[in-house]
Amino acid sequence: MDLTKVIETRKTIKMFNPNVKISREEMADMFTLAQLAPSKANLQPWRYVVIDETEKKKQLPGLVGHNAPPCESASMVILVLADLEYQKVLDDLLDYSVEKGCLMPQFRENSYNFLLGLYEKSNAEEIRDQVLIDTSLATMQLMLVAKDRGYDTHAIGIFDRKAVMNVLDVDSKRYAPLMLLAIGKAATAPIPSVRLPLEYTVSWNDGKGFKK
Repeated sequence: MDLTKVIETRKTIKMFNPNVKISREEMADMFTLAQLAPSKANLQPWRYVVIDETEKKKQLPGLVGHNAPPCESASMVILVLADLEYQKVLDDLLDYSVEKGCLMPQFRENSYNFLLGLYEKSNAEEIRDQVLIDTSLATMQLMLVAKDRGYDTHAIGIFDRKAVMNVLDVDSKRYAPLMLLAIGKAATAPIPSVRLPLEYTVSWNDGKGFKK
């Protein structure tokens, strides 16, 4: 699908066709493309817990408020996480970079020390802000990839984060929950929505040009 068409037609879906299933292989392919999103220092802090088992999905509706229908009918529901302790993956990340020819072996140790130093010099708020930014970029890309493949999504930001983390056995000290993402084939038309005209959202050269 043309990129402009993908962006224009990506809408939040309130109900999915429960008979449409997405294979793990196809979902993995979509994740692979989504992970090409930009990331500070290529640290890639996004993490995804994919719920595709019916019994596990049944534990979610009571934890997502009015967003139960998309969770119940989606092919999959994805808990989007940002890794607050991404430094634990640095060794593997740099080894993989060397293996793929993206990092010269002689620079590997210096790169590790530099990236670890950046992490250790950052406070908790700075780390959280950065990993949430990177994870948001990758997840938006995932939604566009899904639309390009003929699927639809519903991003859920209001849910009982503590309860969902407990149900899915996720370490809440290490991972920050960003959203739940329901994905499947739309069973209903999206609710129409509009975006503000650019005079409300774009100002040129200074911050004084917004209409209000």
